Amino acid sequence: MLKDEKRPIPIRIYNGIFSIINSNRELDFDRLVRSASANTGLDYLGTDFNDHALRLLIQSINEEAKLNPFGKLMIKEKLIGQLENRLWAEHWFKCYPEILEQQLLPIYLITGLQRTGTTKMQRLLSRQTGARPLLSWEALYPAPLDKPDERAKRQKRTVRNAKAVKYISPVFQSIHPIVSNEPEEDVLLLDVHFMSTSSEAIMHVPTYANWLDQQDQSQAYSYEKKLLQLLQWQQSGSFWVLKSPHHLQYLKDFTKVFPNSKIVWMHREIEQCVPSFLSMLFYSRGMFSDIVHRQDLIFHWIKKLSAMLEAGILFRKQNASSVLDVKFSALMEQEQNEVERIFPTMELKKEMSQETLSASNRYVSKHKYHLKDWGLSITELHDKFQKYIELYNGL
Repeated sequence: MLKDEKRPIPIRIYNGIFSIINSNRELDFDRLVRSASANTGLDYLGTDFNDHALRLLIQSINEEAKLNPFGKLMIKEKLIGQLENRLWAEHWFKCYPEILEQQLLPIYLITGLQRTGTTKMQRLLSRQTGARPLLSWEALYPAPLDKPDERAKRQKRTVRNAKAVKYISPVFQSIHPIVSNEPEEDVLLLDVHFMSTSSEAIMHVPTYANWLDQQDQSQAYSYEKKLLQLLQWQQSGSFWVLKSPHHLQYLKDFTKVFPNSKIVWMHREIEQCVPSFLSMLFYSRGMFSDIVHRQDLIFHWIKKLSAMLEAGILFRKQNASSVLDVKFSALMEQEQNEVERIFPTMELKKEMSQETLSASNRYVSKHKYHLKDWGLSITELHDKFQKYIELYNGL
């Protein structure tokens, strides 16, 4: 059952003090850029820097998100960090032009609605010979720092982030564990271009989210490609393993930029994945705001999930040979068979039945969720997602 988490005492004190003195200023584009530049000693954000997207996101946060003082502090640091990533990336692109001359590795992209087993599948595929997964510390900090032991510094920052999330919201960390050396969603790379659905997942920013829905995502994916080339330059492999539900809505744009991609679409009963995801959103937003309205989440995300599925179904119809469907139930019951379906011509790791399976089984969610928490019924969900129900039943 959903319930508000009790905040740690230091955070409650911080929120109380800054709420009283009202000195927690609104986010400001110029101040954020100056802070990132001061922290890095760099000032070049690139010719394709999407300042409009960042300005609109900031406006939406200030006017709509209703962040508490500590939440605003965290979001400010998050945005500064994304700007720092971009500054460092542009620094390396300028120093080593050959980074962007590399041929990108083929991609196995795992997508589907949230809470459909995408993380489990990502970790399974990432353990195959030749796989180049995007690890959590790389997703958060893709660009090297021009400092001694810089890789260790990025890894330590990610460990601190995970500890902070667990401290602020133990429930969220249990729903979606952040582990420094485990694979993570590449939607975090899109954050560096400020065109990512991660913002509407953690905050109420409808103006920004509605704008994002109308954009051609090719520009965002083009910058993600540059970041993948930067990461590949640091450590290569035979093929990338990427994952994010975000891509389901934009597979047409994704494959335009990444034509050498195989899509793995994870499927699960809609009455399971929707309440699980809404519950995750509730605790995610609760880290940053004291005002999380369930009806706002339902209104925004039921519409969003419908758009994701509609776009995904259309892409699948037009590109059937590029999409492999995997049911959550099949993955849970016979994961080795599902991996072999994805790699039919590849020699899988011989220790698949031991090392890989035991590693993947470390990710077993204890998340409890119920449709009744959201006032939704199975019949209502089936009516709203009829086309997907038909697709699911036909798999």
